[in-house]
Amino acid sequence: MKTLKIITASFLLACAMLSFVPVGEWIMITTNNCKIYFPKKPTDRSGTVNTAKGNLKVNIYSYQAAANVSDDNLAYILTETEYPDSVINSDDEDKLDIFFKNSIDGIVNNFHGTLLSQSKTAIDGFPGRQVKLDLQQGKAVMNIRFYLVKNRMYILEIITNTNKDGNAAIEKFMNSFEIKN
Repeated sequence: MKTLKIITASFLLACAMLSFVPVGEWIMITTNNCKIYFPKKPTDRSGTVNTAKGNLKVNIYSYQAAANVSDDNLAYILTETEYPDSVINSDDEDKLDIFFKNSIDGIVNNFHGTLLSQSKTAIDGFPGRQVKLDLQQGKAVMNIRFYLVKNRMYILEIITNTNKDGNAAIEKFMNSFEIKN
C-alpha cells in the first residue's frame, strides 16, 4: 500500500512538472485545450466568475517582467474563458462580429486605452481578431489576439513600451499559441 502511494505521488508530481516544460529560456504552458510559451513561468489564476451570462470558467496565466530583467515587454497574458454554448460558439457566424466587438470594447474600457487598430485573423479555421491599443497616452502599447474556438475564448496579450513595439518576443509569444483539437 505504501509503495502504491509513493508511485501515485511520483506520478502526480511528474504530471504537474510536465505542464511547465522549458524550451530554451521559454516555458511551455499546457492546458487541456491549448499550449503557449512564456519567457518565464507565469502565475496561474484560475477559477469561476459569476456573470450575467452565467458562471464562466476562466484560466489566466500571466507573467510580468521585473524592472531589472532584460525583457522587451512588460507583461504576457493568456486568458481562457469557457462560455455556455447557448451564449456563443464559433459556428454562430451571425453573432461573431458583435461578440468580438463587445470583447474588444471591454478590454479598451478596462485598460482605459485607445483602439489603434483591429483586423480579422484565424487559427486552425476558427475566427479571431488582432487588436492594438494605446495605453497611458502613448507610453505603452498592448498587442492582443482574440480567438473563439467553439465556446472557448482565448485572449493573448502583451504589454510593451511604445518604443519597443514590434519586438521579436511579441511574435514569438503570439505565434507559439496552439489549440488542441
